[in-house]
Amino acid sequence: MIDIFKARCDEIIRKLEGEDIDGLLLFPGANLYYFTGVNIGLSERLTAAYICVDGDSFMLVPKLEEELRGQRTWISRIEVWNEDEDAIEILSKLIIECKPRFGVIGLCEDAPWGWVNKLQSKLNGIHFLDVSNIVYGMRMLKSEWELNNIKRACEISDKAVETVFQSLSEGVTELELSHICASKMRELGATPQFSTVLFGAKSALPHGYSGVSKLRRGDVVLIDAGCSVNGYFSDITRTVVFGSPSDLQSRVWEIVYKANRYAISKIKPGVTCGEADFFARSIIESEGFGKYFTHRLGHGIGLQVHEPPYLVKGGGLELKPGMVFTVEPGIYLRGEFGVRIEDTVMCTEDGCVSLTGFKRSITP
Repeated sequence: MIDIFKARCDEIIRKLEGEDIDGLLLFPGANLYYFTGVNIGLSERLTAAYICVDGDSFMLVPKLEEELRGQRTWISRIEVWNEDEDAIEILSKLIIECKPRFGVIGLCEDAPWGWVNKLQSKLNGIHFLDVSNIVYGMRMLKSEWELNNIKRACEISDKAVETVFQSLSEGVTELELSHICASKMRELGATPQFSTVLFGAKSALPHGYSGVSKLRRGDVVLIDAGCSVNGYFSDITRTVVFGSPSDLQSRVWEIVYKANRYAISKIKPGVTCGEADFFARSIIESEGFGKYFTHRLGHGIGLQVHEPPYLVKGGGLELKPGMVFTVEPGIYLRGEFGVRIEDTVMCTEDGCVSLTGFKRSITP
């Protein structure tokens, strides 16, 4: 698996050199994992990797984590700093030793400003350049290995959502169902990332939080769930009614379902992100609920649950085979209920396929 990360670095080096950029500086997060295989979160202790166009790439790590880092990455040059040393000073000297030709170092938009600002003050004659467009240009096009991880995560999410709906009973709380969902993901070998369950009027909150609300007959139940496999995410939302749906609940659900199905049927290579959004939005607007669809149609998914491409009104980026993103139209009637039907989908050579397959039904 290490070869996968090394091949990505070889590719980014070619791209950077073509743009007269000396290297890519990475900090903990998705981009560090993408290029090195080191999957850690940001902390107060500096960890950084420098992918060098000329010379040896290196990683700078705290002494207490030296062995762990060396076991998880293709980078053989692991530099260490001690607690009583200035990590930024050490990093600046290591970069200067690489003898930058162009005086330009690439950064991604997730780079921590505090560290970057301190580092810039020590690198005279060298400036930073945002190369997020180059990095995300690579990350948007998933390899077979990446797709297999996402597909497995989607399969597990499907089963977790099914388990939740099998557990619906009067009086159960949102948090209890959320825990059931996460436990199922873990049981099946994935890392739970989120499992939001919302009842009744709370389902009208696109980014609501599960709580102690108890399920009652006639409630809308919305679950938004995702897990990760080898760092790669899934994302699925299903909405049902516990009991007999009202006429309004049925109507809204059918409109959202139609928007989801229509958009997926129309998306193919060459379609822009804005056009994809329009496919779903036009259905909802034609039924008079346009103002209640309050967010974009979808977002890219991979090492982050939200990453490019973003399927947003006016978006000009053209979708390509290998891109993975969500299609999640919704209608939110504040104070009453909301309906969202979300699938993780993949753009293919001639269309678009859903990677999440759990049934789309108003009944559990």
